[in-house]
Amino acid sequence: MKTGFSIKSFLKKRPLSWSAISSFEWDKSQWYDTYILGKRQESREMSFGSKVGKQIEKDPTYIPEIIRHSKMEHPFKCVFNGIPLVGYADSFCNKSFKKLLEIKTGKKQWTKKRVDEHGQLDMYLLMNYVVNKIKPEDVEITLVWLPTEETKDFKIDFVKPFRVEKFSTKRTMADILKFGVRINRVVKEMELYVQEHMSNM
Repeated sequence: MKTGFSIKSFLKKRPLSWSAISSFEWDKSQWYDTYILGKRQESREMSFGSKVGKQIEKDPTYIPEIIRHSKMEHPFKCVFNGIPLVGYADSFCNKSFKKLLEIKTGKKQWTKKRVDEHGQLDMYLLMNYVVNKIKPEDVEITLVWLPTEETKDFKIDFVKPFRVEKFSTKRTMADILKFGVRINRVVKEMELYVQEHMSNM
């Protein structure tokens, strides 16, 4: 049975984001519910992280250890190989295009290895190259982790004593080209998954 679903048409309305890629690679059925059916659910961790991010953006005195570049929540939007992409960097220098900082909250530990392998950074650097022609080798990249824990009353809060962990990382042209291949593969798999899922309904 033909479903009539076209990933290209879908992405014109809702460009591909890192959260969509990571969701699909983690749990395809959950991705389908969230991105195709629009049944978005936000965990307590996500809600806390969003609240912290907004506070960092609007208040320069809040967690002053975090560097604010010239643009907070910098929008990246471009088309790669016919695929619309979108992303919002937590902190980015939109003058030199050579400083990128991402902020993470959460209980799962961030390590240098995890930062070096984090695809969100590859995606932003790919978009930065497409839009601004800046090679990833020329970008200063930092990831900041604000560790959290669950409190006795089942809420999410920063660990005590509060700490800020910073990681520097690098990327190469080879890294972002590899991520481009990953984008192409994931988009094809998304279309096949939706078509098969709909045909089985």
